[in-house]
Amino acid sequence: MVSMSYVAWMVEFMASSGISRAALLKGTGLESRDLSEPGGISDAQHICLLRNALQLSRDPALGLALGSNRPISTFDSLGFAMLCSETLREAIQMGCQYQKVPGRFSGRLVFLSLRTEGDEAVLEVEAAVAPDDLVLFAVEDMLGSILSVTRWVTGRPLPLREIRCGYPRPAHGESYRQYLPCPVGFDAPRTQVRFDAAFLDTRLPMASSNAARIYRAQCEKLINADGGGEDEWVRNIRTQMLLFSDRPISLEECAARLGVSPRTLRRRLKERGVSYKGIVDDARVELARSYLESSRLSVEAIAERLGFSDPTCFTRAFRRWTGMSPREFRKRESRAPWPSLFGQG
Repeated sequence: MVSMSYVAWMVEFMASSGISRAALLKGTGLESRDLSEPGGISDAQHICLLRNALQLSRDPALGLALGSNRPISTFDSLGFAMLCSETLREAIQMGCQYQKVPGRFSGRLVFLSLRTEGDEAVLEVEAAVAPDDLVLFAVEDMLGSILSVTRWVTGRPLPLREIRCGYPRPAHGESYRQYLPCPVGFDAPRTQVRFDAAFLDTRLPMASSNAARIYRAQCEKLINADGGGEDEWVRNIRTQMLLFSDRPISLEECAARLGVSPRTLRRRLKERGVSYKGIVDDARVELARSYLESSRLSVEAIAERLGFSDPTCFTRAFRRWTGMSPREFRKRESRAPWPSLFGQG
């Protein structure tokens, strides 16, 4: 779950570019919500927010801009755990271990790891699928965040040597110079941020072992509460459904995006006792419920966003999933959670 603190900051950040709160939050269900209250937003709301931002800003390098300017407070418990670590090495290890805590793409679609090679430290950013659409946004956001978090926790810039990008140079490749002050190469085997390994031993000015333990415990609690035990294959397929919710994705296309053959994907799912159709249905009903509960979008608009050819098809599918029509669901006063559909074929 993405925290409200991140949403509130993003509203402020986008306002500096002349984008109003109303326009940015349109269709998210957050239009009239108090952004200072605790809690968070769903995956569907998060993706709608980001796509609004990309469309309104017309800035293809928005991921770099957001990551480079993001305050560490928007990482919530993880941000404070990193601030209170003894050294930068410990802070980065903390960030890698609990990267799912901020509730965005990190640890789900984009994965960060640390290692050393001689006198170089290597932060490797691995995307679960080929970097296009929001995936490239997520990778660029991660690259920018690495630099901004380092400044927050050490008070100094990261001594970069080079950045290697494991994807072709994007059309906005020139923008990388603005945000990444070092040589940047594309079409590399992997996406890596490489810097002086000695900097890992930098002592942090706000180090507090007791506070770090407290915030680490909070991270553990958040990981466990957020379904930390969900199977990786199921989670990655669900992520694909969220990224391409406006059109159906076949098993074959999903397998290609996950870098495996359709046969391998079918075997992995069979081993887990789940079906591809069940996972797709579960992701779509989750999105549909989120839109119906938290937005003012019409049933017709929701059907279009979920890739249905017409509202009647959506209504029929929603009734099959939940036992009621979308309009009946929206009118319900109490909403109990629905069971997973992963086992349905």
